[in-house]
Amino acid sequence: MYGLSNFFKLIATTFATIPGLAVLLTNIGVPPDTSIALFAGTIEAIGILTLLIIWLKKKWIVEQPLNRIIRIGIFMAILFLISLFSYLFLFSYLVIEYPDSQPLLFPIYAQGELQAGLSKYGSPFELIHQWGRDDVYKTIQKSSNVAKNITVLCFLLIYQFIFVSLTGAFAILGLRCKESEQTASD
Repeated sequence: MYGLSNFFKLIATTFATIPGLAVLLTNIGVPPDTSIALFAGTIEAIGILTLLIIWLKKKWIVEQPLNRIIRIGIFMAILFLISLFSYLFLFSYLVIEYPDSQPLLFPIYAQGELQAGLSKYGSPFELIHQWGRDDVYKTIQKSSNVAKNITVLCFLLIYQFIFVSLTGAFAILGLRCKESEQTASD
């Protein structure tokens, strides 16, 4: 059991620290035209905060029945899956890749000239085809700035849940396994 608790703690620490560095180095999963540093820094900060909160709630976690801790771990694993699939859906729906050009991030809801263009041509891909990537980019920047910021915040929030849920699940299970070992050896 001692090996299992160390394994869970190692995984929790990994999910709290490495993803932010990986994002910073590889840009993986960050929508186009958004700050890589914002995504990486937020992942690092929230991952460490998650571990700190769990450490501060250590006594409560240890006092809970093992079944409850397992249910919390399962809930967090389900939250991870929901977050991951939501992020992948949102990314594939709002990040439009057009051949031989940089991908574009469309806002969750279009406004002004962008909305008129999407209504006329029916899809973001066709809009890029008709207007050109750079003109669509300029239109997004000038007519849907608030919507684009809300879109980036949604991406960031869902992205955080992916890592926080895994960090939390492994940290809680690791802490509970270690305390169960110590109680059993006493």
